[in-house]
Amino acid sequence: MVRGQGKQQEVLSVNELDMLRNEREDLERSLTEGEGFGVGTKGEMVDRGAIKRQIDRISQSIIDGTPGKLSGKQRDSLDREVHELEERFMKGLPTKYEMDHPAKCPGAVRKHLKWLERNEKTGAVDRYRQIQRILNPGEERSIEALRKDR
Repeated sequence: MVRGQGKQQEVLSVNELDMLRNEREDLERSLTEGEGFGVGTKGEMVDRGAIKRQIDRISQSIIDGTPGKLSGKQRDSLDREVHELEERFMKGLPTKYEMDHPAKCPGAVRKHLKWLERNEKTGAVDRYRQIQRILNPGEERSIEALRKDR
């Protein structure tokens, strides 16, 4: 079996991708600065190979974490899955009022904890986030948007 085979790569958010790009730029900058100094300086002691390997690793993470192009059929399938998950999440999801005023709504905390247990243990919440990152990069919809006002 090939390493990494069967493991589904996680799609990264726009902020996470930006952080990786910034980190890669910093490493590239430190690599070029280290090459500019001569023998006997601290720049000579920098392990250029390790920095290059780290840059390659970050570049690969950026490639793997960027959502690819979707066909219409794939987009429809993911959209259908999102709607199914949203319907599932709406059952037992505490309202905004219940979450903002738990003292006025007895049982709201227990209701929320049961909802979390039911949906996070199955991985449905993580799957919803991943699909949102694929379908709407930079404009991901949060589960909080599904809460009713009252």
